[in-house]
Amino acid sequence: MKILILVLSILQFQLSLGQKIIVDDSLSIEFLKTKKTSKNFNTRSNVKVKGNEVKRILTRCKVKALYDQPVDINAFSLVDTINKLRYRINEYIGYQAVSVMGSGYTSKMYLKKNLKNKKGKPYKGIPKYDASIKDSFEDFSIDGYTNVEVPIRFGTNRSLAGEFSGKKKEIISTVYYSPTQLDQFTAEIYFIVHNSFPETHLELYYGNQLISEIKID
Repeated sequence: MKILILVLSILQFQLSLGQKIIVDDSLSIEFLKTKKTSKNFNTRSNVKVKGNEVKRILTRCKVKALYDQPVDINAFSLVDTINKLRYRINEYIGYQAVSVMGSGYTSKMYLKKNLKNKKGKPYKGIPKYDASIKDSFEDFSIDGYTNVEVPIRFGTNRSLAGEFSGKKKEIISTVYYSPTQLDQFTAEIYFIVHNSFPETHLELYYGNQLISEIKID
């Protein structure tokens, strides 16, 4: 009986540490935590969530590439199985537990829109547009589900380019991320989701693989 109790205690302790999911025999993802974040919290840009109809959620995972292959960040999504919605990453930060010289953030942010000023040049101080960097988010669409994405506001044409004449124009684009070459890192992934439904059931996915249910207190 004492041995059985000990075994059960060990199993309970292991489960409390989180479960590792192996994706396509090549990627290990361990879900760590989730929480609702401040609506005015921002990581790299001017993300501000207004009103009570949406909320901002952080999910954190440990990611390990088992064969040193690049990791596709855009494959992460948050799925609402009741309302049939699939949310794109709004913002992402990746980092190593111990920073190595030359490393740090594990992926670059790219614009989905080719934003240019009135002179036909890219705005300074915002992510780049590069059609050669693949965005795989829609490759993992789910039949019967609607893909949802919330663009980021980077400022206005006046604030970014010093254009003080003419009509002020919002500089807005959905973003995505380049693959990371780091083989082991922690991923902090932010989603903006609808908050007006009577009932929701959220799940974190990587590609077509379920990683964890998401519960927000």
